[in-house]
Amino acid sequence: MTDESSAAEPLWASFQDVVEQLTSPLARSAVERVTEEVGRLDKSLTALNKGLNGAAVEQEDAARALRKQYEALARENQELRRQLNTVKNDLAEQLELNHEAQLAAAREDTAAVLREVRRAAEETRSSATALEVAVDERLTRLGTSWATDIEALRTRQSATERLAWATVVLLSVALVLGVVGLVLL
Repeated sequence: MTDESSAAEPLWASFQDVVEQLTSPLARSAVERVTEEVGRLDKSLTALNKGLNGAAVEQEDAARALRKQYEALARENQELRRQLNTVKNDLAEQLELNHEAQLAAAREDTAAVLREVRRAAEETRSSATALEVAVDERLTRLGTSWATDIEALRTRQSATERLAWATVVLLSVALVLGVVGLVLL
């Protein structure tokens, strides 16, 4: 019977030692540090989440601003086309009036005036074509810039999310290793 009790006593003493080590100030301190670290990680995650939300809001604001610019340019283009049509209509009316006036004049003057009117019409058409080309190029550049800006914002947001998760994982691993190290000591 003494053999059984002496064999049970070291096991009980070992168990008591383990319990004392786990409830010792060092273990409590480790638990408190783990709790503090978890709190810090929660705060970091909250801050990162706020940052990501802010970036998403900025991205939406930038997209809205670009959309408004695009719409303004489209309206401006429409107005320019309307003005161009008005100029074309006015020019057509002017050409018709000039033609009628020149028919009443001598034939020699008619040929000279018609050449001059045709030259003016060609210059107006050239100007109108150049204006349309410039407006189309501007709209194309704006569309390209808009797409590039949105892609850059998406890339920046994705990189921020990956960095946040990598930071959380590294902090968690460091925390677990620290706790394991403390427990093993």
